[in-house]
Amino acid sequence: MRKVMAAALTGLALVALAGTASAQSTTADYPWPPKDVTPVHKTKAELQKQADGFSARQKQTYPRAFRGAQNVEPGPWGGEAAGVFDDMQYMGNTVTFDYKGQNVMTYTQVNAPGFHQWSPKEYCEKYAKCTGSTSDHRGGLTVFSKDEQFGITSARNWRPNGEVVWVQSWTPGTEAQLAVLAADRAFTFTR
Repeated sequence: MRKVMAAALTGLALVALAGTASAQSTTADYPWPPKDVTPVHKTKAELQKQADGFSARQKQTYPRAFRGAQNVEPGPWGGEAAGVFDDMQYMGNTVTFDYKGQNVMTYTQVNAPGFHQWSPKEYCEKYAKCTGSTSDHRGGLTVFSKDEQFGITSARNWRPNGEVVWVQSWTPGTEAQLAVLAADRAFTFTR
């Protein structure tokens, strides 16, 4: 319970910092790709076991990150389509739930070490409108971005082991929750 509370407080701090941090100056200092990245290669069975664990974690953490969320329903994990396959290097899923009287959906993607090629700086300069960034409590960097055209807010967490995990939402004002989820080390290929 203490870890969850610490994560929630970290998330709130991240949002406070995200509003004031400069993505360009902070991300320029984050080395990418990290040295000594160890690629991960798993079988379909290993990945399915991991995906099942990710879903269980989402059911556990969403009501805490999105205080009072109900009816948390993780969708199937996969790539471009549902389902996992041998040597998959990323997995994503949607989660739907009820939060503050509305139906909310998020999308999570967990990238294996070395799979995500863009540095935080390149991501902000070429691919996204970054709104801020901050270091997480484990040596990673969380970058916030917003896509005004589609109403998407995201938190993308670059990690020292070469993984990148991101969570996005179509619900405004969810940056703190997205940051907590993206920085959660339970979402990893390295276990």
